[in-house]
Amino acid sequence: MNEAIMEKVSADPFAKLLGIQIIEIEEGKAIVSLNIKENMLNFHGAVNGGVIFSLADVAFAIASNSYGQTAVGIHVTINYMKAGMFKDTLTATAEEVSKNPKLGLYRMTIRNQDGELLATADGMVYRKKEQFA
Repeated sequence: MNEAIMEKVSADPFAKLLGIQIIEIEEGKAIVSLNIKENMLNFHGAVNGGVIFSLADVAFAIASNSYGQTAVGIHVTINYMKAGMFKDTLTATAEEVSKNPKLGLYRMTIRNQDGELLATADGMVYRKKEQFA
């Protein structure tokens, strides 16, 4: 992995705010994790859907920008299957499904520490001409 890419994606202020950790980066793939804290819960006592979406989105952003070419999200859909809970460790994996010079499609899966599937998401990026690494 290119050091400039790793430096760029590791500096994401929102990911840092949430406490998201980068586990793995390859071209077209990223794995990130997050330890769930009490302030990430909704009024039902489960992980807020926005937290799960944010974790998936960070993995998506890293995977789609892993080539050093600027890629910006243009559409994401998410499906929630199971609730995450306080003190869970959630892991999001983003994998490239399709890539061409202008568009990229990525599939994200979000699982808890027991490997249970909490959510899936699909995201599309537009690839700009600019290289950042």
